[in-house]
Amino acid sequence: MSEAIIGKKKGKLEGSTIIITGASSGIGKHLALALVPLKPKMVIVARRERKLMQTARLLKKQKIKVLPIVGDVRSADDRKRIIEFTLKAFGRIDVLVNNAGLGKVNLFVEQPEEEINELIETNVLALMKLTQMIIPIMKEQKNGHIINLSSTLALFPPYSLAVYCATKSAVKVFSDCIREEVREYGITISTVFPGPYNTEFNQVAGIGRSSFKGFDARKLTRKIAKLIEKPKDELIQPWIFIPLIWLAKRFPFIHRRTTDWIASSIWKGKEQTEKELTSEKKLEEKEKIQIIAN
Repeated sequence: MSEAIIGKKKGKLEGSTIIITGASSGIGKHLALALVPLKPKMVIVARRERKLMQTARLLKKQKIKVLPIVGDVRSADDRKRIIEFTLKAFGRIDVLVNNAGLGKVNLFVEQPEEEINELIETNVLALMKLTQMIIPIMKEQKNGHIINLSSTLALFPPYSLAVYCATKSAVKVFSDCIREEVREYGITISTVFPGPYNTEFNQVAGIGRSSFKGFDARKLTRKIAKLIEKPKDELIQPWIFIPLIWLAKRFPFIHRRTTDWIASSIWKGKEQTEKELTSEKKLEEKEKIQIIAN
């Protein structure tokens, strides 16, 4: 197996039930594999059946009890199925990782309404509604841990990802609010702020052909696995963003320049991607014409 897995000793989470949404690839898939040494029972959720089952097979090879559920967290019926199937299979829910999400690079004034709706429904509404359904279960158990994936772009919001950044800011504020509300029930709320990591985000966002290189997502998920073992309010990764955020809060020009640089880099990536895709499309059309002519 090519995926990196943290240490070999068993952790205190052995036998606990962890739900991970968006587990067919990227951060969700790497996190599921990083949790293997802790020996939890895992419920992995995603829309893409083939990729989800690939993740499930990797976990089963490591002797992990895993329940793959093909579903869309935006669907009320699917959210209900996730909870019902989990309780039927494992009897409880100890950890929920709200990882499912997506981004789309676009100028807000040109962004289609359906794209705006998709971002808000996936990144905010689905997360809130699934969390609201699971909190009563954890409250009855008198313990639980909910991890919400935000983004460092919520702290340095570039113009080219306005709606995405707004959704990730909403995740941060939502987490901060309910953290105090549920603390008395033994429930912990953690917020993760990932920087640029190598996942399918760039392809979905429309900057997949850019020359930008991100960080190894497996390093992030090893940190999230440790966060599940030892909960805390926030996790910012990679660590370089921690002093940068501190400086940006005290010196507005640093925040402005950082945000401008991020926005410029992302927009150049979008232009580069569109140019390459247009060239490929023209080449394909030319080859089709040649085949027909022959």
